[in-house]
Amino acid sequence: MDSIGSVVTKNRKMINMLLTVLILIHFAPTEILGSQLDSQIKSVLGPVLNPLSAVMDYVLVRLFLWLVLLWACCTSKDMNLFFLVVVYFVVSGK
Repeated sequence: MDSIGSVVTKNRKMINMLLTVLILIHFAPTEILGSQLDSQIKSVLGPVLNPLSAVMDYVLVRLFLWLVLLWACCTSKDMNLFFLVVVYFVVSGK
């Protein structure tokens, strides 16, 4: 768990930012802009988000995030990171 802890500690800000961006994009209310603009936004973001979603669905990435979840809860008591990872798992349906 020490190696996971050191990796998470070094990259905590990047992990927080990535998960925050993915959660915000997931809940972005683009439907309010109208169907045409909504489809344009999704077509523009699609080439970026589709590969990113595929990487985030990869089993080793989910394992890493699960270990981050355990580390944040049990070792470092970092509740901000813990809740962010929990929300990400709920949003992604994993």
